[in-house]
Amino acid sequence: MGKILLIHPDLVLRDELTFNLQHSGFQVVGTSGGQQALTEVYSRHLDVIIVAESSHRLNGDELCIRLRQICQAPIIILGQGSKEISGIDLLEMGADAYLASPLNLRELLAWIRSLLRRTQANAAEFEGG
Repeated sequence: MGKILLIHPDLVLRDELTFNLQHSGFQVVGTSGGQQALTEVYSRHLDVIIVAESSHRLNGDELCIRLRQICQAPIIILGQGSKEISGIDLLEMGADAYLASPLNLRELLAWIRSLLRRTQANAAEFEGG
């Protein structure tokens, strides 16, 4: 269905999200931090990137900016509850969606499917037009 890069520093939450996303038909690659995530972006085609707002070494805002510079895949930021930086700021830095804590899995899946539909429609339009 789609390839997702999941960047989350909490192993338990990352594993839980990975399981739920895989159960929903997605291929998921999980990483704990920004540097490993950047390596994954360079080495594989990704359809969606999901980033925890606070990742090791690179915060969500720094990582969002760097990802947007090298990749056009939609980026979803998972809020961590602490408002070090607002969701609006992250959207202005290149994120496509910001989901506040506590995470609602159905909302996350709806955003992923919506962004995939949009990017697939844009790709089809580009190839056909």
